[in-house]
Amino acid sequence: MKGEKTTAYLKNLLSEKQIPYLDVLVKKGHTELFRRYDSLDGKANGKEQLFFFSCTKPLTVACAMRLVEEGKLSLDDEVENYLPAYGDVFLYNGQGEKVPPNTKMTVRHLFTMSAGLTYDIWTPETLALKAQMEGAADTVAYASCFAKRPLSFQPGERFQYSLCHDVLAAVVEAASGKRFADYMQEVIFAPLGMKDTGFHTEKKVQMAPLYVAKEDGSIVETECVNNLVFGDNYDSGGAGAIGTVEDYAKFGETLACGGVAENGYRMLKKETVQEIRTETFASLNVNNRFTCVQGADYGYGLGVRTRVKPTEWGLPNGEFGWDGAAGLYLMVDPVHEISVVIGMHVMAWPIVFRNEHLRLVQCVYEDMQAEGLL
Repeated sequence: MKGEKTTAYLKNLLSEKQIPYLDVLVKKGHTELFRRYDSLDGKANGKEQLFFFSCTKPLTVACAMRLVEEGKLSLDDEVENYLPAYGDVFLYNGQGEKVPPNTKMTVRHLFTMSAGLTYDIWTPETLALKAQMEGAADTVAYASCFAKRPLSFQPGERFQYSLCHDVLAAVVEAASGKRFADYMQEVIFAPLGMKDTGFHTEKKVQMAPLYVAKEDGSIVETECVNNLVFGDNYDSGGAGAIGTVEDYAKFGETLACGGVAENGYRMLKKETVQEIRTETFASLNVNNRFTCVQGADYGYGLGVRTRVKPTEWGLPNGEFGWDGAAGLYLMVDPVHEISVVIGMHVMAWPIVFRNEHLRLVQCVYEDMQAEGLL
C-alpha cells in the first residue's frame, strides 16, 4: 500500500505538532500493507523499544483467556479462590463503618474493570510492603495488598479504570502455577516471535527516549521510567510490558486473524476473540470520555474498547483494541482481518494527540479503499 494520505498525515503530525517519534504498522491478515516510522531527530529505525504501559492489558487478557479455554479458570470464579486476601475486601457504609460487599468479586469483574478497585498505586499499604520486603515483593504480594484498601463500590456496579488487570495477572499466576512474565513468554511472546518484548528489560535494552506533553502543548524529554511497576519481581499485568511496534503488531495480527499467528500457532480460539470484543456494559455506565474508550461509539468488552457504531469509512462493529499512557495504540478489525499499531513515546499525550490515533486509522482505511485493498 502506498498510503499517500497516511504518509502525509504522519509528516504533518511531526512537523505541526512536533511529535518526537511516530511509527505506524498496518497488516491485512499476516501481510504487511504499510509501515512508516519517523522522528524529529531523524534517528528512528523502527526497532525502538517502548513502554507498552496499558497496552499490556490486552496481552494479560489473552493470557487469562487461555486459562479459561483450558478449564483452569472461569470468569465467574471468585477472586478469593486464587488470592485469599480478597475474601476480606470491604467498603465503608454511610456511617463510616467497614462492611463486606453484597457481591463477591469475580474474575469477570477484573476483566471488565468493575471490581470496585482504584488506580491508587502508592498507598500506605503498598509503601509498607515495599519497605518490608526491601523492594523484592512479587506480583501476588502486591495484588493481595490492594485488597486492604476499601472498594469504591459494589463489585459489578459500574466501570472504573483501575488496577484490575494487575490483580488479574496475579490470578493468572495462581491458576497457571507460573510466574506471570514466564507464562506470557510461554503462550504469547515466544510462539508469536515477539523476540524484543518482555518485562523488566529497560536496564538491558536501549529504550527510546520518553517524553511528556506539557499543558502549553510543548513536549519535553523526561526520565525513562515506568512508575507503575513496583520492582523487578512485580509483573504488572496492567502496564509492565516493554517491546517494539513490530512485535506488538504480531500480537495484533493474531487477534485480527481469529487467534491464529502467521506460523499457524493458535493463541486463542476464534470464539474467544469474539467474546473478548463483545460489549459487556450495555446496561452499565462507562465513562465514554475516558481516553481509551474514545467516545460514545465505543463500549467495553473483556479488557478492551469495542466499537458499537460503525464508521462511514469502514470500521465495523466489534473493532477493538486499547492504548497506553505513552501513546502506543492497538486497533483490531477482525471482520476485515486488519490490524493497526501506532507507536509513540509521549506521556500525557492527549494534550497534543487527542483523537489523532483514530484519524490516522481513518487515513489508513481511506488509502486502502483508494487502492482497492478494502
